[in-house]
Amino acid sequence: MSSSTLSPDGPPAKLSGRIAQFVRQHLTDVFQADMQSRCGNDLLTQYCRKWENFRFSAKVVHGFCIYLNEHFLRRKSEFREQEIYPVYGVCLKEWRDGGVAAVQDQVLRAVADVINADRDGYPTSSLTVHTVVGYLVDLGLSLNFSAQGGTPSSHSAKKKEENPNQGLQVYQKYLEAPFLADTRVYYDNESRVFLANNSVANYVVKVQSRLKEEEDRCMKYLHASTCNKLIKTVEDVMITQQMVRLRAEFMIYLAGEKVEDLKAMYALISRVPQCMDELYNAVQTHIRQKGLEALAKNPTAMTEDPRLYLDAILEVYDQCDPLITESFRGEKEFRTAFDKGFHEFVNDNAITQLAKTSKKSSEQFARYSDVMLKKGAKNLSELDLENTLTRFMIAFKYIDDKDVFQRYYQQCLCRRLISSLSASDDAEASMITKLKAVAGWEYVLKLQRMFQDITLSTEMNNSFKSHDPSRRNDWKFEFHVQVLASGAWPLNPGSMGLQPPVELERPLTVFNEFYTNKFSGRKLTWVYPNSRCEIATNCYKVKHFFMASATQAAIILQFNDRDIITYGEIRDAVSGNMSPPDESLFKQILVLLLKSHLLMINDENEKVDEKDITSNDLEIKLNLNFKPKTVRVNLNQQIRAEQKQNEDTANKGIEDDRTATIQAAIVRTMKMRKEMRHQALIGETLDQLSRLFKPNVAAVKKNIETLIEKEYIKRSEEERDLYTYVA
Repeated sequence: MSSSTLSPDGPPAKLSGRIAQFVRQHLTDVFQADMQSRCGNDLLTQYCRKWENFRFSAKVVHGFCIYLNEHFLRRKSEFREQEIYPVYGVCLKEWRDGGVAAVQDQVLRAVADVINADRDGYPTSSLTVHTVVGYLVDLGLSLNFSAQGGTPSSHSAKKKEENPNQGLQVYQKYLEAPFLADTRVYYDNESRVFLANNSVANYVVKVQSRLKEEEDRCMKYLHASTCNKLIKTVEDVMITQQMVRLRAEFMIYLAGEKVEDLKAMYALISRVPQCMDELYNAVQTHIRQKGLEALAKNPTAMTEDPRLYLDAILEVYDQCDPLITESFRGEKEFRTAFDKGFHEFVNDNAITQLAKTSKKSSEQFARYSDVMLKKGAKNLSELDLENTLTRFMIAFKYIDDKDVFQRYYQQCLCRRLISSLSASDDAEASMITKLKAVAGWEYVLKLQRMFQDITLSTEMNNSFKSHDPSRRNDWKFEFHVQVLASGAWPLNPGSMGLQPPVELERPLTVFNEFYTNKFSGRKLTWVYPNSRCEIATNCYKVKHFFMASATQAAIILQFNDRDIITYGEIRDAVSGNMSPPDESLFKQILVLLLKSHLLMINDENEKVDEKDITSNDLEIKLNLNFKPKTVRVNLNQQIRAEQKQNEDTANKGIEDDRTATIQAAIVRTMKMRKEMRHQALIGETLDQLSRLFKPNVAAVKKNIETLIEKEYIKRSEEERDLYTYVA
């Protein structure tokens, strides 16, 4: 084949061009003569008829020019980059550029009128619109296939099998894009008019209805590929552009906690993800504010009674949780917002501000658990107590300073176990299991050891009772010892050395010998402040039993021989050499007995304070007219000095534990990583410690320096922010 045959000016090219020119003129005459004057459904019907006739004629002309298609135009396309259409494709291209473009606005208006009439509730026929859409799609498919040299009879089925969205350019350009713009205008007007005359609640229902209608309408009139675009357009106009009104109404619903209204609002706005962040923040703020208001009602009473504090927190949870589970279907982001808001007010509220420390919240949690697990709290059944503990754990996960809770809980558990005050062993075990599930096994390690010690002490006392009974014959009372590991129990022997009463000297000596023989190498330290005695009286008409501490027992037993003893004699008998702080503590213990009216100075009704004990010669008398209301009298009440000492011990223990925990986390991280940058080490350490407490960065830096001094890690000489683990 010569180059002149394939040139742009060759005979085949001229013939193709003349065919295109003829078709172009024909379409101009047809559309100007018959289509320009039509409108609405009549225009669409005539457009479909013209398209059918034109397509049939184009196929006939294509058959006449089969030799031109096969031998010239196809080979021409092999030598040139641009698309070369066969005769059928030339006809279609002219229809697109001339026929469709000539009546584009009219066809679009007619389609929009039919669909808008349907939107307005008037009866319409979808057949003509659907037919026009089908023709436009088919036109795009035919053009694509013809450009690749296909025949008119085989293009549609094959192309639709390969890709149902192939060849939509004509439909998208001439119908879809203008139709979406018209839809935007329609719903923009409807939104403004509807909101001006109706409530937002009705608007939400209206929008949901419209979105469902548009989904159905798209399948009825348009191509399936338009559905998502149409819905996005309606969402943008009716939701995104109206977010100011919707957000304001959402805040009203949220303040009133209207579950059903919030559910409907969420179902609507959730269709537009970019609008959801404001709702998450609103929920978080609402939860925090509601919690702060609940805890600010009576902070003094809540500080004194931890049950009021936890009940208020759990009441907020009960009120707000349905918002998440029902209104927002438990969506993860709303649950996260709920948790953040709850976490904020639990750790920073009127009670913590009154105490001037965020640790107060954790302390209140520990005191609440103590009240629930102690005998006589509410006389709850096993099932009710278990449910109470389960609800308690709901709030527990929100506190920051879980190590503070651990320290106070350990102290409370210590008192319950030593004094046998636990309401239920099963409840105690269940509580530890729940704490373990939330905070990990290391968190409850000491607590579990405390229970083990109580079990072992019971076995040891049974063994002691059976050991050399002859040495116990002269004892006229029960003697029970609890041997507790010093590393697991928060016990302090105290600085005030107690001289045990004569009645206890022999039992103590015998048990010391028994324990030393049984466990060589171990040393017993008697913790008298935590010891207790039960003293029976024989000097009153009614026999009473006094529950007393070891120090109180040492004071009371001195009145076995005489009724009046001087303060100095009592003090010297209890402990020979006392420092001023110890003597102040001793006076508080003695004053407690004076206030109970078991002992007195002048008269049993006089008010006594430790300031009244001014002289060693002050006489203390046994009140022989003592008439308590109950047979059993508990004299062992905690005094101010002991409370402060326990608080100081707890606070010091917390800080010491935190230092050790921070250092352990740093060493553990460096041992695993071997080398780390400064910021990466701080970040990973903070992340590890977040389940226990929130350390500040300065504390982590300080402990890094400490570990460098201890040679656990070292700093690189070349890069000062690089640390290396020292094996």
